[in-house]
Amino acid sequence: MSQTVLLVDDSVTQSFALKLALQRAGYRVLTAPDGRTALKMITAETPDLVVADVIMPMMDGYELCRQIKDAPTTAQTPVILMSGLGETHDQYWRKHAGADLYVAKSADASKLVKAVEDLLTGKAPDAEGLGT
Repeated sequence: MSQTVLLVDDSVTQSFALKLALQRAGYRVLTAPDGRTALKMITAETPDLVVADVIMPMMDGYELCRQIKDAPTTAQTPVILMSGLGETHDQYWRKHAGADLYVAKSADASKLVKAVEDLLTGKAPDAEGLGT
């Protein structure tokens, strides 16, 4: 049985491209357009890992991550936050939210796929080029 990744992104185009890349790598991919929907899906589906955009309507990726990490049933679920933002304060908030990794958005989905693989296999992700 393949591992399940929940991809949370309000951009339909971005979500489709990342879903396709993760599926090609062998993952079962669920998608949610916002943090509120993602929280409901996490309860129903218990994904092995969550990838969430930072900037989303209704609930941003930081708040989603905090809620995942604060709940006893999901606290151990790895969370990757992704954004086109790369400012120092974004790194601060990523750590404050409890995310396992921050990946800079890129047209090249291979970095995200590698980060997912590393976290799910227990390897320390290669921070080079990930925006961490």
